[in-house]
Amino acid sequence: MPGYVYGFAAGRYREVVQPGRVALRYLSAERSPDELRRVFAPTADMLAFFAERAGLPYRGDYQQALVARTIGQELAGVSLLSEAYGAEVLEAPEKTALMAHEAAHQWWGNRVTCASWEHFWLNEGMANFMTAAWLQHAQGEAAYQRQVAGWRARLDRLRAKGTDHALVYAAWDAPSADDRTVVYQKGAYVLHLLREELGEAVFWQGLRSYTRTHDGRAVVTADFQRAMEQAAGRPLDDFFQAWVYGTAGVLPTVPVSAGG
Repeated sequence: MPGYVYGFAAGRYREVVQPGRVALRYLSAERSPDELRRVFAPTADMLAFFAERAGLPYRGDYQQALVARTIGQELAGVSLLSEAYGAEVLEAPEKTALMAHEAAHQWWGNRVTCASWEHFWLNEGMANFMTAAWLQHAQGEAAYQRQVAGWRARLDRLRAKGTDHALVYAAWDAPSADDRTVVYQKGAYVLHLLREELGEAVFWQGLRSYTRTHDGRAVVTADFQRAMEQAAGRPLDDFFQAWVYGTAGVLPTVPVSAGG
């Protein structure tokens, strides 16, 4: 794993250890053991889902810590989430997107990481997309489509402001909030469009090949394109030039509801 994802959290934590093929450990200064089990109940299924999609089993043990303040952070074998988020999940157990995002990073962002920040979408766009794929698996198609609609709305706003940008940057020295929207939300939306372009079998075959081939390595966008082209058995230059290296991609028409 890359050096930048090594880190730790320190505090007077209560803990829960859940044995299994992957040993799980949950930590919090505020939550009881029972509450920790409830917050992190989906973890084992989550890791199994990502392992299947990656074609790579999870390696080692996995820890999740609720800490005083964080927007969420992936580390090597550890995810940090806030105590406030833990409270939110206790109130609404379906709100698993953030913990799924950080868990997805254990494969995409950690084991396979961008060679430079100019290709940051391979970390964050991928983790956002895989979060939606998890929600589709766990909560159904409507949950996935809500994520897609949210990404599309953010991209619509970027284009209305004139701040849309290619997913691959010439430099990532002083990214703006809009730049982060590009790599997180637009990146995920482009992966959704590629999934629709290629179909289920080919898309997931390509993603598994990409992940397995580059496990433990740093990648650039060309590595991802090559894996998807090999799975598809055809060039994907038009798609990647329009959506990844440029901003010429034409947004699909959004269906109008019968009542609208």
